Amino acid sequence: MPLVLIGTLWLGALGLAPGDQPPSEGPAVTGSAPAAPATPGSLPGAAVVLAGAAAAAAVLSRKNPGAALGLRPPEDAVIVFVPGHGQGQGEAAFAGLVDLMGLDPDDARFFDYRLVTGESDPVAASEHASIDDAARGLNAFLAALAAEGRPLYLVGFSKGGATIAKLVAAWDEGAFGPADAVEGAFLLDPPISAGTQGWLQSLGTMVGSIPDDGGYDPVSCDFLWWDCHDERDHLGEASGVEVLVVRNPKAGITSFGDHPDGLRVVDAPDEGRGFWDQMWHNPFGVPGRVAEAHDAVLGDRAVARCLVAEMHSPGACLLEPAGPPSGSKALGKRRRRRGPLHTPLGPRVV
Repeated sequence: MPLVLIGTLWLGALGLAPGDQPPSEGPAVTGSAPAAPATPGSLPGAAVVLAGAAAAAAVLSRKNPGAALGLRPPEDAVIVFVPGHGQGQGEAAFAGLVDLMGLDPDDARFFDYRLVTGESDPVAASEHASIDDAARGLNAFLAALAAEGRPLYLVGFSKGGATIAKLVAAWDEGAFGPADAVEGAFLLDPPISAGTQGWLQSLGTMVGSIPDDGGYDPVSCDFLWWDCHDERDHLGEASGVEVLVVRNPKAGITSFGDHPDGLRVVDAPDEGRGFWDQMWHNPFGVPGRVAEAHDAVLGDRAVARCLVAEMHSPGACLLEPAGPPSGSKALGKRRRRRGPLHTPLGPRVV
């Protein structure tokens, strides 16, 4: 019980709001290293060239891991980033990830919660927007982008990932929106849990000052028929959107722990302690450690490579699957169907 009490008291610092992001490391090096002249005892000419190429590749890998592997987001695609609770403007929040992905900044778009709340402060807007309002605002934002005729990919961190999950679930249920233009959706360490953990992730909606998920609740029940529906089950299958959850299991309360039916989840653990390990060694360091683990996905080169690989070929991410889901879904663009259920976005297709 003391541990539960401590965890509850510290919920406000457990990491739905991110910290400082890794600085951009600058543009990738595009040239190759010149071959050194042959000298006695040196490598043969071909080996020198290979060594120079390897050195250039090493520089590329440090500067831009996607470019070093020949991986970049599809040239014609637009990548839409949705920030988390307390992040403010997405340009700063995702700067490191944009750089690691080798993404041309002109192909990046950033959702702003001020479009939803009308507030002048982007941080306050990201804190105050409810999950339903955020999903409706993102739907309108994407509709405008879809008019350009370019394929869209969505990347959401924390509350941004929950917002995308809510929107894709609405599309699955037949809500009007630009689902046809969206090829894939990537949810980075999203607080989309059900049950007790999900309730804790939504606690800020009642308290007001604690970081939260905007009130995201994936399970709805029909009390007349005692039937419950988890909108995370086979998320994106009906609307044809490939969905991948990338989580850091060491983030604890702010992350996503269960395995809905047919939802692809991969793990991207950082090198720090897990929640309970940190609690055992230094309970006072839990808030900072959880926030650090939560933010780690934004600066993880393996995560950047995973996202880009998935854009080219769904299923190509090399991160470890987070245990087999209870069901499976085929990869690739799926047949779309429209359901009769109520959606939070207004009119539905029947």
